[in-house]
Amino acid sequence: MPKKKPSQYILPTKNYITFESSLNKLAHFLRTAEEWYDTQVRILRWRVRFAKRELPQLERQMDEFLKKAKLSKADEKRFNKIGGRVEELTDIDILVPTEIKLLRQSPELIRILGLSHLVTIYEGYLADIVQEILLSHLDILKSGKQLTAEEVLTLGGRKQVVNYLVEKEVDELPHSPFQKVVKYFDDKFNINLNTSVAPPEKITEILATRNIHVHNRGIVNRHFQDLVKGSTLRLGTYKCITKEYLQFAIICINTIVRFIDTEARAKYLTS
Repeated sequence: MPKKKPSQYILPTKNYITFESSLNKLAHFLRTAEEWYDTQVRILRWRVRFAKRELPQLERQMDEFLKKAKLSKADEKRFNKIGGRVEELTDIDILVPTEIKLLRQSPELIRILGLSHLVTIYEGYLADIVQEILLSHLDILKSGKQLTAEEVLTLGGRKQVVNYLVEKEVDELPHSPFQKVVKYFDDKFNINLNTSVAPPEKITEILATRNIHVHNRGIVNRHFQDLVKGSTLRLGTYKCITKEYLQFAIICINTIVRFIDTEARAKYLTS
């Protein structure tokens, strides 16, 4: 039977500490990457402004040289130097705006990768905490599942059979739709994820958003619409991952994981 939840503060499990460490590293990377790209864009914009301001001056100087009937060696040297600088600034004026455009698109790619990694560490936590609970309370593991004689003989002793059953159950859960995860925790552990501060529909939407970016180039499909009830995004539209959206996703995922950890620790893992 689950242990009675104590009233005092419940220390997080090692699984949550691992999750939190990964989350902090992800947040630091995202923040650093955003700042780096912003800095590069500002530098390139400054180069373009400087080039636009300097070019007319140098072109006027070249015109003055061209008006002369004959150039001295010193004039030719100066003229060639100015010409080289004009060519360099022209390249900046033409090519750098394209580079700026590409750099401005890069942060969203970083955010897409960040969202994917966020879901990965969330799924890893789910697998770890479920495994820990099941191994600590084998009575919960009991179900109507049966093993063939061949499987039992192949696996060997009781410990190997238990580990096999736990791994099999754990493997099926993390990649399941969130509503299935909610039902599993309610049925198996008497933990109601619907009572978390993080609304289940928001977690569902975050996971669905990650999936369309990984599997469908960010394009909303019917599966997304079926999962995310009430979504205003039309079929075939692109779902942008903004900085604010990713920050919101991190808060939501962290909230639901912390809720699961507190409930699991209080009911099953408190020594």
